[in-house]
Amino acid sequence: MIKKIFFLLIISFSFSYAFAAEEAQTVSEEKTETFSGTETESDKNTVLDTQTESGTETGNNSVQITQPAQSEQNEKLEQTELQNQTTQTKQLVQTEQTESLTQTEQSEQSEQLAQTEQEAPKKERLPLSIDGCDRAEVEVFRQHYLTPRGEKQLTDALENAISYRLYVRKSILEQGLPPELEYLPVVESNYKTHAKSKSGAIGVWQFMENSVKPFLVLNEYVDERYDPWKSTDAALRKLTDNYNYFKDWPIAIAAYNCGTGAMIRALAKSPEKDFWYMVEHNYLPSQTASYVPKLLAIADLVINHEYYDLDIPSHDKEYEVLYNEKNALFDYVSVKKAYSLNQLAQEMRISPEIIKELNPSFVRGYTHPSLESNIRLPLGTEETAKNALKKIKPIDFPVKYKVVAGDSLWSISRRYGTTVKAICELNGINENDILKIGKILYIPSK
Repeated sequence: MIKKIFFLLIISFSFSYAFAAEEAQTVSEEKTETFSGTETESDKNTVLDTQTESGTETGNNSVQITQPAQSEQNEKLEQTELQNQTTQTKQLVQTEQTESLTQTEQSEQSEQLAQTEQEAPKKERLPLSIDGCDRAEVEVFRQHYLTPRGEKQLTDALENAISYRLYVRKSILEQGLPPELEYLPVVESNYKTHAKSKSGAIGVWQFMENSVKPFLVLNEYVDERYDPWKSTDAALRKLTDNYNYFKDWPIAIAAYNCGTGAMIRALAKSPEKDFWYMVEHNYLPSQTASYVPKLLAIADLVINHEYYDLDIPSHDKEYEVLYNEKNALFDYVSVKKAYSLNQLAQEMRISPEIIKELNPSFVRGYTHPSLESNIRLPLGTEETAKNALKKIKPIDFPVKYKVVAGDSLWSISRRYGTTVKAICELNGINENDILKIGKILYIPSK
């Protein structure tokens, strides 16, 4: 490109020089003709006589004076043209060099970026503590959660647990249990505290009514299956018992799904006491056979989310962040009578939803009327709660009423000298609810 530019410069210079010389000659001839054309014949003779008499050559001197001035003017014109051409050429060369340099820099930057991407090592995939992560049964669920829809399901489930998942992880680490168990509630309930299955299993860990004892309290006032903290303690105890009995984590986890008795019967039929063998040979119910693979797929994706390029909160950093937010640290206050959670919140000047969210096991909205109850409180509010309880009158239960045909909340309240609002608050119902025959209502004292 530069060679072409210099070649054009030489041609342009030659052309300019020839043009300038020709123009100078033309101007000189025109002036000479003009000067000669103005002289008359007598003038010429007079000049000639003067030249002879004086001995000076006036005509020749006039021509000699004109030619040097014109020559100097032509040289200046040529120099100006040459300078203009040189400046234009330099500008053109600089522009071409700049464009060439810019293209070269862009090319080098692209090459460096591509090289950096090639040299960047892929994030290492961390192994799980439970074997079987690379089996085909696990891969089916892993591929599901790698889809946009599956990734959203997984992310939503983990976000649902943000208020209490720290407690699950902390308990697992303190007891030395497999870290994969943190994601078992995703399989069970998507970490929803009020999840209820068709078979009647309730809560984050999906306890059935017949599997509650001796782990949780369940009566007409309290259902601890709804409590994510207490049900976590119960679930980890049950899983630990299963492992101590079966001595194998995949089998212990599967037994949490199908029951200890069902697993004992399946093992009795199987020649191999191995979970994956029983899956391959159909010794387990289909739901139980997919239970452990689904757990391993979820745990693998969350723990190795960078390896799979998933937008999921970091497994390592999340614990520190949640801990700093103190989501698993609370204050408690104990009572032995029935206290309304709504009244307690009002006296403490905090939202009733906060108290209810921290105490979901009190299904009627108040504590047990005779057994000791621990009310969970936001950290730093214990003294405030104690002072508030001194201002609240506990609920008495002189009457337990069974609804019959024709009853209404208004008629019952008139019969016992109380208000519809008091009955509704005590029994956790709304004023416009339809009363079912046989329903038990607790009537507050006057």
